[in-house]
Amino acid sequence: MAVTAFSPVPQKCIKDTFKDGELIGQYTVQCDKNVNNTCSGFLAASHSDKAIIMSFRGTHGHGELGQEFIDTLTQAPVDFIAGGKVNPFFVNAFTKLWGAGMKDAFLVYKNRHTDYSLWITGHSLGAAMAAIAGGTISKLGYFGPEKTTLYTFGEPRVGNQDYAKAMDSLLLNVYRVVHHHDMVPHLPLKGMLGYYHHKSEVWYNNDMSVGSSYIICAENEGEKCSNSGHDFNWGVSFF
Repeated sequence: MAVTAFSPVPQKCIKDTFKDGELIGQYTVQCDKNVNNTCSGFLAASHSDKAIIMSFRGTHGHGELGQEFIDTLTQAPVDFIAGGKVNPFFVNAFTKLWGAGMKDAFLVYKNRHTDYSLWITGHSLGAAMAAIAGGTISKLGYFGPEKTTLYTFGEPRVGNQDYAKAMDSLLLNVYRVVHHHDMVPHLPLKGMLGYYHHKSEVWYNNDMSVGSSYIICAENEGEKCSNSGHDFNWGVSFF
């Protein structure tokens, strides 16, 4: 579902993946001062799994990537509702999407299906927004930690150590998947303006084909996982 967020017509992939999948809505906004830089996400449901799915699209184009770098280097992290401080570009992008109909649709669907769980996912920038969504939703009490699962792919460092501690206390089922020597999860650099990962990393030190082995590091910045490698590549593929 993280890859599906890149599609302008996600309903086909949703239907192909879940026999009774339903697209609730897709949301796209201008996410910085450049009118060509957009952020996007969608809400869906798998009725057989009794799950609401929230997915966020990754970085869309070099212009948006450049603006992310500029904001990260020139703007200090900002207060986060769940605790700590987070990257201003990431939280602003999520806030704009959340306020563009995603929050309202999510709450309506959640209240209609009170026995459903919540799955949140995203890749790269989408992974950062997914993490912020997970922390926000848990802090506001919309879903309890036992009914929320966060899956991210190629997630950059989103906030500082207080943010990471808050995330670790609010969410129980977190899988921060890192592929081989992908550079993105190592940005912003650890310690730069206090940036620090939340738990828990799932590291594939291979081609990530079906059945590939992986290592889980329970620590926030485990030295046995991707921090042990230095031959980085930009935005390597997943699966």
